[in-house]
Amino acid sequence: MEYLARGHELGATEGPTGARSLSPALRPVLEALHHVLAGGEVAVRVLRPGNPDLVDELNHRAERATEVSTTLGMAAGDILSATV
Repeated sequence: MEYLARGHELGATEGPTGARSLSPALRPVLEALHHVLAGGEVAVRVLRPGNPDLVDELNHRAERATEVSTTLGMAAGDILSATV
C-alpha cells in the first residue's frame, strides 16, 4: 500500500479517491505490460534518468511490497508469489 500511495504522490495516478486514473505518461508502459502478458515482446529504455534517490526509494518500496504481499498470500494459502 505504501508503494502505491507513494506512486500516487509522485504522479502515477491522477484524480480524487474513487475516481483516480493512470497518468498519461504511464499509459504506454501499461500497454507494453499487457503486450508482454499476451505473449508479445517489448523494448523499454529510459530516455532521461530520474532522480536516483527517488528511483532507489521506489525500488526499495516495490521490494518491500512484494515481501509483504508474499507473506500475506502464503498465510492465506496462496502459493503464487512474485519478485519485483
